Amino acid sequence: MTRREPLRGDELAEIAVTPPGPKSLAAAKRLRRAEGAAIWGAEHEPIVWARAKGAVVEDLDGNRYLDLTSGFGVASLGHAAPEIARAVAAQARTLTQGLGDLHPHATREKLARRLSRLGGRLSKVLLASTGSDAVDLALKTAALATGRRRVVAFQGAYHGQSGAALEVTHFPAPPPLLMPPGPARAIHIPYPDSYRCPLKRSCGGCDLACFEEGWKEVERACDGPDPPGAVIVEPIQGRAGVIVPPPEFLPRLRERARARGMVVIYDEILTGAGRTGSFWAWRRSGDDAAAEPDLLVTGKGIGGGVAVAALLGRPKLMEIWAKHLSASGESPYASTYYAHPLACAGALAAIPLLEKTTEEAAAVARAFEAALPALRNLGGVGDVRRAGLLIAIELVSDPISKAPDSARAAAVCRELLRRGLLVLPSGRGGNVLSLYPSRRIAPAQVARAVELLVETLRG
Repeated sequence: MTRREPLRGDELAEIAVTPPGPKSLAAAKRLRRAEGAAIWGAEHEPIVWARAKGAVVEDLDGNRYLDLTSGFGVASLGHAAPEIARAVAAQARTLTQGLGDLHPHATREKLARRLSRLGGRLSKVLLASTGSDAVDLALKTAALATGRRRVVAFQGAYHGQSGAALEVTHFPAPPPLLMPPGPARAIHIPYPDSYRCPLKRSCGGCDLACFEEGWKEVERACDGPDPPGAVIVEPIQGRAGVIVPPPEFLPRLRERARARGMVVIYDEILTGAGRTGSFWAWRRSGDDAAAEPDLLVTGKGIGGGVAVAALLGRPKLMEIWAKHLSASGESPYASTYYAHPLACAGALAAIPLLEKTTEEAAAVARAFEAALPALRNLGGVGDVRRAGLLIAIELVSDPISKAPDSARAAAVCRELLRRGLLVLPSGRGGNVLSLYPSRRIAPAQVARAVELLVETLRG
């Protein structure tokens, strides 16, 4: 077997075999025979990743791709960041499993304190393994605090695929059979979208009229027999296609929710850890006092590549769990892998780097920003949106009607893959190309990625 050269992470795309190549096809076929259908979509011929470094992914056939997805935003410091790898390896030689709610370990204590400082007035922390778990914890905390189970959420929202998180997710719509019987937990109202107005107006901006109209439904529910006790929102919607609301949105939402005694929850699983510029995306709204949430959920990039998530909250809210101890005295929440030592070690290594490399991230964001005009002027591109290192290119078949061009978006994704560029298909119409690059992507890689995007979109 030929010894492969180590990946540096700053290489450009290099396609040796038209993807998906024969080794990827064979591995995917074997996997599909062994794996349940729940994890497989319509695409049955994916490339199979073999290794990755920085902004480079290599598949089983030896093809190298520029990765503008950073693994759904998880590899915020690039794939296989050396600082994270060293921390996890060192922890693996010391302690690989704790004892959940019974006896904490030292790395758990260090991570909880670090996150507490990041949260500011949201100084109490609960850890989780996935974003969905953390959202579930947030919704349970709000329900215990208010005595109300219903939640205001938003059209296009994605909060996870399990438990209460699934109940408040709007896109993609969960299978009805998987939802619990009885009245729906979530009241979904329009999310402000200046390009694709939920009220189908052509106002050239966003005055939050769609939100005000949707809030009327919330007011009616608040006066009914089963009022909502919380509101959950993404400061920027990710899976719906990087929908960036006006800065006035979160303060107004918080004001309306507080007036009705609702707990305000921000889902920063994708937008947190400095991806949008500020460490928390909600701070883009300006005055802390006007926009600060009661609970905040984080995950993905916060660990720099490890599976970790967390709920940060105001102490009074987070201490509500103490009133719900079981008769045996056991903690009211437990998980076998709570504060998994390897995940804690990785996050502890990542967070200082994420705090210190804001200029690094800003430089990458500026490099993409400089290229956006070239993309905006291409035929079939309806809108290009950016918030830091969250970027979306929305494709339409007609610039007037803004009809989503999902067929072209799928074709562009396939062609970009063939040329060596990984992007994420997204948007409620399946017509958006989403880019979540690592903050450590090299300037030459940014230039080449934009070049490939322009060439492919020009056809």
